[in-house]
Amino acid sequence: MNIPAFDLKRATARLAEPVAARWAEQVAAGAFIGGAEVERFERAFAEYLEVGLGGAGCVGVANGTDALVVALRALGLEPGDEVIVPAFTFVATGAAVALAGGVPVFAEVEPDTLSLDVADAAARVTPRTVGVIGVHLYGRPYDTAALAELCRRRGLWQIEDAAQAQGARTGGRRVGTLGDLASWSFYPTKNLGAFGDAGAVTGNDPELLARVRRIANHGRTEHYLHAEVGTNSRLDALQATVLALRLTGLDEANRRRREIAGRYREALAEASAAGELELLRDPEGTEPVYHQFTLLTDRRDALKAHLAAAGIGSGIYYPIPLHRQPALERFVPAGLELPVAEAAARRALSLPMFPELEDGEVERVAAAAAGFFA
Repeated sequence: MNIPAFDLKRATARLAEPVAARWAEQVAAGAFIGGAEVERFERAFAEYLEVGLGGAGCVGVANGTDALVVALRALGLEPGDEVIVPAFTFVATGAAVALAGGVPVFAEVEPDTLSLDVADAAARVTPRTVGVIGVHLYGRPYDTAALAELCRRRGLWQIEDAAQAQGARTGGRRVGTLGDLASWSFYPTKNLGAFGDAGAVTGNDPELLARVRRIANHGRTEHYLHAEVGTNSRLDALQATVLALRLTGLDEANRRRREIAGRYREALAEASAAGELELLRDPEGTEPVYHQFTLLTDRRDALKAHLAAAGIGSGIYYPIPLHRQPALERFVPAGLELPVAEAAARRALSLPMFPELEDGEVERVAAAAAGFFA
């Protein structure tokens, strides 16, 4: 594609020299797991999220799926406990519950945001329900306040799956600070991406974060003393170095993403008004970071082919909702239908979105997409 959906080479090229220099220092020191580089990133990310001031901060882990699993275990998930998750998201959100020994319960999403439908989630609470995972899908915050109120009333905990939302705000606060815990993925294509797999858990409860850190490090309380069965999920020093370097430019990169999204919205406004497509709503009081710019249309596959013919890449996130995934079918009640999630899987298409897109490329994408509906 002349204009790819995402170009990792552009995103990482400017980091080659500083990362190489820091890597040489790490090789000379023989410091690869934990240590100063990881501690430096954990402090910096906590301060960026504004949980470092009187809060518990950040624990680096190996990847985003581990972040969910470790967070679930730290919150005391027991075998058979139910956790409500949105049905339209990446498979890891539901699979992590199963990996941690729980039962994922699939809930509907809102048609105009594709975020968790809190009213539908409330209807799925049973005596076995212990918590809810909300997803800041495509870098657009979900209604954390409404979910917090549901959790308060029903005695549940809330995990923010913030894998796609580094830097997003809602109600003036950064996401990742609004639930009991938050999980992060720093997969290379994320707004804040590493040079490999990496993740983190953040929160405001020091005791809870201490348990996260312990579980992620074999349940260890001191050298060769293990208080519980943990796992090996640690952020390595090289990835921490990359993340610390990229964090300094995250706000500017997200500003550029919002600028690109604004141009796409402008170009597609007429087609949206005509009912040819739907543009997702950004809830009032939120500041999205557009990990993806996603539209909904009944002509999704034709639009994708049209863009490809023009040399423009696009992506489908996600073509199969969680309750239709074979890996999770044992958790699906007979006859479960979630029509909004199922329609989104048929209709969602994401246009090219990364901050290194040049203005001319943005204009080409905008013109090609709008032209399809003309």
